[in-house]
Amino acid sequence: MAWGCVLRTAVMIVAALALAGCAPHMIYLRADGQMAAGDPVLQQQFEMDHTICQGDMQKANVSGVTFAGGGIVGAVAAANRNEAVGQVGQGCMAEKGYVLVREDQAAAKQQELAAIAAEKARREAAAAAPQPPPPKQAAAKPKPKPPPAQPVSQRSVD
Repeated sequence: MAWGCVLRTAVMIVAALALAGCAPHMIYLRADGQMAAGDPVLQQQFEMDHTICQGDMQKANVSGVTFAGGGIVGAVAAANRNEAVGQVGQGCMAEKGYVLVREDQAAAKQQELAAIAAEKARREAAAAAPQPPPPKQAAAKPKPKPPPAQPVSQRSVD
C-alpha cells in the first residue's frame, strides 16, 4: 500500500515536470521597446528591478497559510499558490515598466512597444508645445454715426 502512494506521487511529479517543459519560455521586455541587452545602464536597472520583484515574490510566498497536506488537494493548493506568487512578480515588473512575453514573439512585440512609445512621445511633445494664439479676426470698421437729428418745428406755414 505504501508503494502505491510513492508510485502515485512519482507519477504526479513526472507529469508536472513534463508539463513544465511544454510551457513556452517567457522573457521580460521594457515597455518602452528599448533593448536592455548591450546597454549597461538598462541592464543594471533590469537586474535591480528583477531582484526587487523577486523579493516581493518571496514575501508573498511566505505570507499567508500554507496547506501542508498531501495528495491531489495539496498539489492543487501548491499550484494555486505558485500561480499567485508568479502574478505578484509579474505585477511588480509591470509597475517597473516591463512586459512579459513569449520568447518566440519578443522581436515583434519589441517593435510594437517601440512604435507605441514613439507615438506617445510625439503626442506628449505636441501637448507640451506652446499653442499658437488663435488668428485675430479683422476688426470691423465702426459704422459712421448718423448726424444728430434736427428738430422739426411744429409751426404751420402760413
